[in-house]
Amino acid sequence: MHPPTKPPIPYLLAYAFTLASRRAEEELRPHELTLRQYGLLTQLQLEPELTMSELARQLGVSRQSLHEMVGELERAGHLGRLPGSSGRTRRLALAPGTERLLARTRESLTRAEAGFLGDMSPPEIETLRELLQRLLAHATDDESWLAGM
Repeated sequence: MHPPTKPPIPYLLAYAFTLASRRAEEELRPHELTLRQYGLLTQLQLEPELTMSELARQLGVSRQSLHEMVGELERAGHLGRLPGSSGRTRRLALAPGTERLLARTRESLTRAEAGFLGDMSPPEIETLRELLQRLLAHATDDESWLAGM
């Protein structure tokens, strides 16, 4: 008989993602946002000068998926387009009121986080957060994940 092997980290992360995103989606539903839409809005709030290509790369979605999400968020009144730096380009901008929406959704996601993390201690939670931020900074080659550490 073989000794039990430790589950691979990609499997653990994927399964944790499934469970965490289910809780988060439930909390975001009353705000009429998906987790991916929340991520897009939050990323734009943090880095308002991102191009569509940079935003797609940072969110880990195709440009086509990003364009679909942007269209949905524009129709919902959460995003607008402004002239870009060259005059010929356009950039995305949060619509008035979207920052307040993000503040309310953060409260909802805090509830989802607490339910998901259960009885983990505050130091354990911060260690997990820091490890995930370091992992994402490395995997995406984007140091902005390390902000606030």
